[in-house]
Amino acid sequence: MLSRHIFQCSRLGFAPSTSQAVFHTSTGNSVLPRAKPLDEEMPAPAASKSLESKKSRPDSQILDLSSGKRHKKDIDIIVTDQYLQQWYKMETKSLAADYLALCKSKLSLFVASTATCGFLMAPVPVAAAPLAAATIGTFLLSSAANSCNQLLEAPYDAQMRRTQSRVLVVHRFSPLHAFTFAGVTGMTGIGLLAYYANPLAAALGALNWFIYAGVYTPMKRSHIGCTWAGAVVGAIPPLMGYAAATGHLDPAAWCLATILFSWQFPHFNGLSWNLRGDYSKAGYRVMCVTNERLCRVTSIRHSVALLGLCSIAAPLTDLTTLTFAIDSLPVNAYLVYLSYKFYKAPDAKNSRKLFFYSLLHLPLIMLLMGISNYGRNEQQKEPVVERITNGYNRMIDSVKSLTTSSTV
Repeated sequence: MLSRHIFQCSRLGFAPSTSQAVFHTSTGNSVLPRAKPLDEEMPAPAASKSLESKKSRPDSQILDLSSGKRHKKDIDIIVTDQYLQQWYKMETKSLAADYLALCKSKLSLFVASTATCGFLMAPVPVAAAPLAAATIGTFLLSSAANSCNQLLEAPYDAQMRRTQSRVLVVHRFSPLHAFTFAGVTGMTGIGLLAYYANPLAAALGALNWFIYAGVYTPMKRSHIGCTWAGAVVGAIPPLMGYAAATGHLDPAAWCLATILFSWQFPHFNGLSWNLRGDYSKAGYRVMCVTNERLCRVTSIRHSVALLGLCSIAAPLTDLTTLTFAIDSLPVNAYLVYLSYKFYKAPDAKNSRKLFFYSLLHLPLIMLLMGISNYGRNEQQKEPVVERITNGYNRMIDSVKSLTTSSTV
């Protein structure tokens, strides 16, 4: 009797259970009759599938890549309007405000002011047209470079709290519009510098645009040397102003550019120190992420270099007078002090102090330069070496006159 029940259970697909139920069924051995599938459950033919997929995607465009002759297998690429609209769709509320945000107007004005300072420090009379061309052209080229920077870094800006509200990240500007804006402003700036100033200033502007957008921006994610490349970008605008005024570059111009080059390090390192987490999350290989000690060392090193450049190199190259060498001492000494504090105790407070003072330091240095340059008398307008030589000769002549008068 038991053997007959076991035989019937095996035919029906029942198996012993370890749970509270007595038996489980196994679907693999079931002998229940199969039901006929409904018509709507049957697989559709290949032709009808393609028609349905095309009908269900009304927002798509079919690009036919086949030539005039029809082949056995034609290839159609389907590009949806959703992806095409990402290049030109804009959701702006104030176009003027978004333009200013795209070009980083405050930063571009700051860069243009350094070009103006370079023009005014040149030993030539001030001409209105070249001065305006140097200032406006530098502002336009800086706007173009900043637009290219935001265009290339939009996916990474979305990962940082400081930059996640930029216009390209929140789709207030389309990539196509930003690219067009960068091209128009950049070429207009080069044209202004070439026509109203000289080709050297225009070439320096084009070179700076290329270094910022083509070297510095992609280098930020690959090498620690991006900070030095960015410092070169910051040093070129005063050269553009100086070249727009004189048409050439002399030791005084290179001294001014070196001052701007060294200023970039305490400025950027003080800014980036508190953003190490964001930079690391976005994949940027800046000093504060890859080598924290080097970040602190370069800050104090270039702060000391600024003191020597302003107090020694600037008068020797006839960029400024000896008065500027003395007046700039307390301004640079305080920068060295803040850099030393940042080196010894690299916390958020010291880095923030260093950054904010760097924003005050450069305008003060440029103001003192202008005062010393326009306060020169005829004797001070001579080169420093000639002034020292002439003073030495006058001292020798006075000694000789005293000796001759005493003998008589």
